[in-house]
Parts: sequence; C-alpha cells; structure tokens
Amino acid sequence: MKKLLLCFLVSWLCVACSSDDTPNNEQPQVPSDNSDIPDPTPDPEPDPDPEPEPDPEPDPDPEPDPEPDPDPDTQVAMVFPTQLMTTSPFSRRQENQGLASGSLTETTATVPSYFSATELIDAILKGDTSISDTFDVNAFYVTGHNASCFGPVVMYSGHPDASSPSSASGSLPSGDLGLWLASDSSGDACAVAQTNALLEGVESQTTMSLMTLASMVAAATADGSSLPEVGSTLDVTGLMNDAGVTDVTFSNASIEQTATQWLYQIELSYQVGSDVYAITLDMTHVPSSDSEQYEGYLRYTVEGEVGVSGIEFPGMNCSQNERTLAGSIAYQRDGDNMVLQSRSGTLCGHGVANVFNSNNIVDVDNIYDAVSNPDGWSENFSIYGADFDLTTLAGDYAHVWQAGAGDGNSRVFNIGFNDASLDNGESHFGYGASIDNTDGTISGFICNWAGPGADHTLVSKTQRQFFEFDSTLSIYLGTDHRANIEYAPTVSCDYDGLGTFLFDIDASGVLGDIALEDSTLAFTNDLWTPTDSTMTVPEAIAARGLSVPVIPLGWPAEE
Repeated sequence: MKKLLLCFLVSWLCVACSSDDTPNNEQPQVPSDNSDIPDPTPDPEPDPDPEPEPDPEPDPDPEPDPEPDPDPDTQVAMVFPTQLMTTSPFSRRQENQGLASGSLTETTATVPSYFSATELIDAILKGDTSISDTFDVNAFYVTGHNASCFGPVVMYSGHPDASSPSSASGSLPSGDLGLWLASDSSGDACAVAQTNALLEGVESQTTMSLMTLASMVAAATADGSSLPEVGSTLDVTGLMNDAGVTDVTFSNASIEQTATQWLYQIELSYQVGSDVYAITLDMTHVPSSDSEQYEGYLRYTVEGEVGVSGIEFPGMNCSQNERTLAGSIAYQRDGDNMVLQSRSGTLCGHGVANVFNSNNIVDVDNIYDAVSNPDGWSENFSIYGADFDLTTLAGDYAHVWQAGAGDGNSRVFNIGFNDASLDNGESHFGYGASIDNTDGTISGFICNWAGPGADHTLVSKTQRQFFEFDSTLSIYLGTDHRANIEYAPTVSCDYDGLGTFLFDIDASGVLGDIALEDSTLAFTNDLWTPTDSTMTVPEAIAARGLSVPVIPLGWPAEE
C-alpha cells in the first residue's frame, strides 16, 4: 500500500510541474531529419510506470449458445411418416396452390395424386388446415372397382365351347375378360384406367386414415400440449370431439411414445340413422436418427352394411349383410426410396376376429368358410406392392386381387416405367396363383374364365399394353397398335370361323353391329407371348425390365 501511495504522489508531482501549451510557453518543434539545429537536452528518464493491478480471475467457461431449434419439418418427420401414401402411380389430381381460409385452392394443372395427398397431410400436421375442414367419413367407404374398358359384360351366341345349344348363347359376367378395350371412356389406356380404378378405394381410405391420425398431432399442438415423452401417453379424445365432425364421435384418440416407437390409436363411431358403425385406426411408426429413414405399419377396420346407402361393401359370398373392411400398409423409407405393401379385404360380419396376422398386416390366410370360419375375408382381397423413388414415383409396381375367397387364381398387374419422367412404360395383365399363395408374378392367361366350357388352365400369354403420357390432355394414351390384348373368349383364345360364334368385340351391347362381328370370320388372338420359348412368363416379363417389387414382410408365398 505504501508503495502504491508513493507512486501516486510522484505521478501527481510530475503532472503539476509539466508545461502547458499556451503561447507564452510554447513547446519546441520537432526538427526534420535534415535540421542543423542541435538536439535539445534530453528529458530525464521518466519514473517507471506503477505496477498494474493484476487481472481478475477469469470467469468460468460461459454457457454455450443454445442449439438452434430443429427444423419443424424434421421434427414432424421424427414422429410421423410425412411422405407415406398409397396411390396408383398413374392417378393425378389438380395441383394444390397454397392455402386460403383453411382450404386448398386449385388450378387446372395436374400432379400425381401421391404428391397432392402428402402435401395435404403435411398441411394438417403444420396446422394450416383443420380436421373439421377435411374430415369426410365417406372416404372410408370408397371401394375399388373395374374401369369400363376392363371386363365389361360381353354378349355371345353360338359359343364353340358350349356343351349344348341351350348354353351356347348368353353373356359373360363383368370383371372376367381383362383388358377388353384399348382405352377407357376417360381416354386413358385401359391398363392405366384399371389400375386407377382398382386402387381408388385404398387411396381414399389411406388418405383419410393418415389425415385423421395427423390431426391428433395438430390438435395437441394447437392446444399447447406437448407430445408425450418416452413412456407416456397423450389423450386427445376431447380435442378431436371438439372439432365437431358431423355424425362422428371419437371414443379414443391417443398418442404414445415408447423408447423406439410412436403409437397412434383412434376409435370412432359413425351414426347412420339409428345405427352406429365402428371405425378403428392405429399406426406404429418407428423413426431413426435420420428423419428420412423410418418404417412402420398402418391398420384400419371399417364396419359397413349391404342395403344401407353409402356404407356398402359389395360381394356375393358372405351370408350376412354386415361386413367389415380391413386394411393395412407396411412401409419402409430409406432416403428417397419408399417400399410398401398395402392389403385390403372385406370380412363377413361385425366384431370380426383374427383380422391381422402376427406381422400386423391383414391376414390373407383368414379365409371365409360359412361353417368353420364365418368371419373370415369373403370378398375382394387385394395386395398392392410398390418400390419407388419419392421424388419421381418411378419404380416397380404390382397389384394382385381376387374377387372371392373361393377363386383358384388371382388377377395380376405388373407395371413398369421406362424412365424417371413416368412419360411411358408398359403393363402386363394376367392370372397367377391364388392370392393366399401369390408372389406378385403373372403365371399366364385364361381366355375362358366363366363362359360355356370354362377352363382355368393357364396358357403362356399375357395382355400387354404400352402407355404414353399426353401432358396436354393429362392422360396416358393407349391405342390398339400399342397393345396385345385381343382374343376370343374361348378355351383356345381363338375362333376358326367355321361355326356360328359371335361375340361383342366392341362391347356395344349389340351383336353384329360392326364388320368384325361376323361368324364366318376367323379370330386369332394377338396376346403377348414370350419370344424365348425356354422362358416362363414371369421370366420373360422380367427380361423386359418389369420387376416384381420386393416388399416389406414379403408376398404371401414368402410367409
């Protein structure tokens, strides 16, 4: 302390004795380097500077800057499969252009339905549109069907396979003749139109299921609720009922997080008149540390009834009017690649059991039998497999379906595109093993499925159609010269012109109204046949670049 006071006193004296810069006491000018003026007397050595105060101890390491909030899209992708959907690769909708008052506005431009649907799911997750604006319970009751060009009712007379004159005339039932006309009434190639028609129900049900599940996330966020931590469940039943959906009551709506999964469950009832029909949805989503790598499955059941307008699931096998539609989607995403398996079937009755197998997909082996298994699937079972690029939808597709539990063969489409633009490609239609044993391949063709003298022996042929997208018309064109689809509905697929056989080639409902409908003219099929006779039909199709997709949990033949 004494040393510091002494230094302070010396410094004060030096300041007090220093000269100022007034005119009466001017400071000497600093000479230039060439000046002859002698250097002034040097100043005495200055006193040493006082010792500086020691620096204070540094603060402990400061808190690091907080991590920036993660990207909202990435956050959502960690809890919900944002890019999941099931649609036909050909299906197109008007392009969504932003949001206005909670609704999507549209233009006349079209985009693949896959993109339009996932955009809508994303809008719900972000809270840009609400479940009250978009929920439509009728979407669960949309069913697949046949395009007008596929398997129309075809009249015939003088059928050469008939065992007696009494059975030689009649009509062939709908759905059994395959690609009968080159184009549908929409202008689309028949293979394209039929794929769209078959998947219309699954697309509608999947879209509404995912929209409804996504709305739970949005409802919780809008309410200020945090999504559940690991080991806990968030009940949003009240919030879902607050949306005020007409004729629908939610009895359970919950989100649960486990150590590795996100679990979503919804149970709702739909009132039609004085009756109530149950709909259930559940999804198990398994994310990873990468928001673009995940897997999981979605399941749903929908009760309906034949004879009640708007909620019918058709079919002639079930002995009851009450039916239950069951659906499932198993999915795997890795970057831009999505692989999925969609299953759908109509079961006999309500309160059905054994709907899903141990892999949590609709059980294809749960086959209806009026005595031994009265609540099994009885009508319209289908399996859709797809392996495709999420940015373009280019990939491999196969759709297998069977109209009833008693059929011995499934019907199969194998579809392939020539490049990522989806501008063109080809489709093959034919028959395969029964759906409970299908591997997604076409085994051959059957030309007389349900006519007189019907024979289900497969011939080594398929119906092949080339398709090409017309951007002006927004349709996939298909013409006669680009297709191998014509045949006579006989066991041999041909007619020799030596009898009295007529059949409705143009499906007009009138026999003999065009020149080709002449019993004296021979009719030779132009079905596609492998050029290499050593190849099976599946091998020959694969050689053309159409691969049956490898799907999550495998085809039934692999179970």
